[in-house]
Amino acid sequence: MDIIKQNIDELGALLRVQIVKTDYEEAVRKSLNAHRRKAEIKGFRPGMAPMSLIQKMYGHSILIDEINRLITESLEKYLETEKLNIVGEPIPCDDEQKSIDWDNQSDFEFVYEIGYAPQYEFKTDQPIQVPFYNITISDKDKADYIDHIRLNYGKYEDAEATDENDILRVNLNQDGENALQVEDAFISMKLIENQEQKSRLLGIKIGETVAVNINNIYAKDEQKASLLKIKKEELEKINPEFNITVIKIRTNKKADINQEFFDAAYGKDSIKSEEEFMQKATDEITISYEESSNYKFAEDIRKTLVEKADLKFPETFLKKWLLLINENKLTAEQIDRDFDFFLRDLSWQIISNSIVKENDIKIEDADIKATAIETARHQLAHYGMKNLPDEQLESFAQRIVSSEQGMHDIAKKAIDNKVFEYLKTAVKLEEINLSIDDFNKLFD
Repeated sequence: MDIIKQNIDELGALLRVQIVKTDYEEAVRKSLNAHRRKAEIKGFRPGMAPMSLIQKMYGHSILIDEINRLITESLEKYLETEKLNIVGEPIPCDDEQKSIDWDNQSDFEFVYEIGYAPQYEFKTDQPIQVPFYNITISDKDKADYIDHIRLNYGKYEDAEATDENDILRVNLNQDGENALQVEDAFISMKLIENQEQKSRLLGIKIGETVAVNINNIYAKDEQKASLLKIKKEELEKINPEFNITVIKIRTNKKADINQEFFDAAYGKDSIKSEEEFMQKATDEITISYEESSNYKFAEDIRKTLVEKADLKFPETFLKKWLLLINENKLTAEQIDRDFDFFLRDLSWQIISNSIVKENDIKIEDADIKATAIETARHQLAHYGMKNLPDEQLESFAQRIVSSEQGMHDIAKKAIDNKVFEYLKTAVKLEEINLSIDDFNKLFD
């Protein structure tokens, strides 16, 4: 069996896999014998059916299976032996493939297409400058953060007029044909993103009615459907204009700063004074801002290096490969729409892999564990579960890496963390101090 490489251009090539009868006939013979021993055919004792009948029944499928196995193994070995750096995987080249006559051919040629991965080497001979934002912590930031914690551990009480963090129990009504009436629905004020709509609802008292557009109340279809007590698919048929009447208002009263609050927020006796609580809150907001700064740096350096590298890819090949591996999942139109994002991710993968190789960056078990714990901490905090004991965090982290995909994701994240830490020392950082409000505007 031979494989002949035929370059198309600097970005791709054809691989012609040539298979002759002696490459597969012994394996096919053994497979036919195995089928004969197991075959239960009416009129014949097990294992005694004529080989001609077995050949007629199973010959084609056995031959095709064996040929496919040979192709897969030979392509893998060839790519490894020749040290070909490719993107994606070899795919059949329909334009070059001749039709196969399985009944009369004994020698075959199968044509595959490959795309070359671009070469990249990270160099620091021309200094790369990237901004690094140090977020300053103001007294207002601390006060807002402390209020946030106190609200999370506060209690809901009845109120007469609406405020920023209240939950409203309302009736929704419409006029006219096909009007929808909804009773005992709930609106969370802090989930309303439209500030104009939110301001219209502030200060409303029990029994008062106001006109609203539900598209301005909630942004997500799931939230709108839940509010109206209908299925998400029914939303497009619904007139979004409603009158809402407030039935009840529940306001979130901030927790008092005392030992009961400290124990609820941080665990029993972890914090024993207001001074310790203030220091803990300051430490938490400092860590949060540092993580935000590092996240922005990672985004900026990734974008800078991808644009600077300007890697060239076999785009036609990659689109065909993506369509093939996502058969019945993605259309050509969907692939075209998202292709630029895919190329940027692929560019970064090649750049990152090069930096890892050139600088012998490795991850140890301790890196995997630390990254899994940090991931677990963030995931649990998203659901309001903060300051959990170490053993609970480690248990959740272990569950994250228990699956093959989970371990892969955590390992990739651990490598990325080390790459970005290295890049902090390899590029020139333009340090910029700014407030959290100005920092957030960078993402607008």
